[in-house]
Amino acid sequence: MTDSPEQTELTGGAYEIIRRRLQTHGTALREQVEKLNAARQEVFGGVQTALMGTERVLTDNNCVPRDMVALGSHFLFGYNVQLGLRKEMQPSDVFSLFHFEENSFTEAPLDSLLTPEFTRDFKELYTYYKDTRFVKFAVIGPHLFMTFRVGKEIDNIKCFKWALSPEGDLRYLDNRSDHEYKFPPQHEFEWIDATRDMQRNGAFPHISFEDRIFVETTGGDLTIKIDDNTETGEGIYSEPVENADQTLDDAEFSFAAVGNLILMRILPYREEKPRYIVYSEKVREARRMDAIAGACVLLPEDHGIIFSNGYYLQTGEYKEFDSGLTDMLFERRIASPNGEDFLYVFYNRQSGAYVLLSYNIIEQRVETPFECNGFSLFRNGKLIYFKAQEEPSKSHVVQIWKTPYAEDLKGNADQADSLLFKIGNRDIVRCMAGCGTLMGLIGREDSYANLYVDIVRQATDLLDSFFWIRDPEAFNLGEPLDGIRDAASSAIAEYEKVSQ
Repeated sequence: MTDSPEQTELTGGAYEIIRRRLQTHGTALREQVEKLNAARQEVFGGVQTALMGTERVLTDNNCVPRDMVALGSHFLFGYNVQLGLRKEMQPSDVFSLFHFEENSFTEAPLDSLLTPEFTRDFKELYTYYKDTRFVKFAVIGPHLFMTFRVGKEIDNIKCFKWALSPEGDLRYLDNRSDHEYKFPPQHEFEWIDATRDMQRNGAFPHISFEDRIFVETTGGDLTIKIDDNTETGEGIYSEPVENADQTLDDAEFSFAAVGNLILMRILPYREEKPRYIVYSEKVREARRMDAIAGACVLLPEDHGIIFSNGYYLQTGEYKEFDSGLTDMLFERRIASPNGEDFLYVFYNRQSGAYVLLSYNIIEQRVETPFECNGFSLFRNGKLIYFKAQEEPSKSHVVQIWKTPYAEDLKGNADQADSLLFKIGNRDIVRCMAGCGTLMGLIGREDSYANLYVDIVRQATDLLDSFFWIRDPEAFNLGEPLDGIRDAASSAIAEYEKVSQ
């Protein structure tokens, strides 16, 4: 098999000269992007996620907190409490309202919640279902759902539905909307099941996924190949299966193509749980990632995928966090107003645990995840969360963070005549994110297939996509981009010479 031009190894002075040119122009691009970012933050402002303090929320009774939700400048705190011999539960035994101002909490009257209709329905719920437990607040569109578990099964729930105004005002609607409480699609892509047409017969038969990757579970192991070669059973990845005598027809295969990533769901014969493997065409590497089984959604700007304990980028970079939380469902995505940061919320229905992952498209990485049992995100971007204790208590520790997820983040009016203000923050962020991808390609130590083709394509896309790319007031990113594109084009030409 003949190597492609991009796979042929360059040696000698030509390679070193090209690499030095690329790195020189890459360094110049990084310096200009840093200057642009500093100017952007001066015009539009910028907020870094940071801890602001720790406070305590006090409740009248010993309880185990379950969730919280922001209502304007207040937050509603929900919990479960044992009241001994008392026969009738009141809303005030499950909910408390607090005013949040200047990083401190003050308990507020619960009057807005205690409508006659809601109080009646609440008491009936606890009267008819002896095992009633509050489990979660859920904001879906303009509505707030108070969700209670009324049986042993996770789906035995009842909901109270409220109309929620942008200012945080509540208006009780009904207790008949359980069917509206649901989670969004857990996979933002379509799984394609393998058919007989995808089988390739031979001494070592396998399944072909779009002729991009090949997989089989015969001969005692699950094998991933990158070559359509049925004469050998070897590949780039393998792991044993429980039943060594199975055929291709015995196992179940599905896949999903997400850009340069191919996600595979494989259930070998007579095994109970599917195995999930992600293959990156960029780095030609396959990894077992069962965490994507329950939920896996897309990162912005086609950057890759994210799941409850990690992410995998189109460039081949990935990271998994050391978390003991499993069976997490994707709940929602929250975008910062400048389009730079995206908050992904995952939730466990059994334990009530949350994982919050914040992805920055410029730096192309996720901050250290927040793991908590309840959180509230306010319109000014402040986020508070708590971790529940195992034993009931009257005192509950709450951390306060500042985040970039403020609804009213605006530009500096004094800079209204500047070019950057006219361009807009989102467009600048998109450009900087693209430059970040390009600099990541330049910095790769391992030269994968088509690396220099990708560099040329990315530099060209940036030059063609932003009308202001060469403007001196925007720090003329076009100049180093030209140099990067020319150097990468030279590398491609050298590869062709060596191959010939």
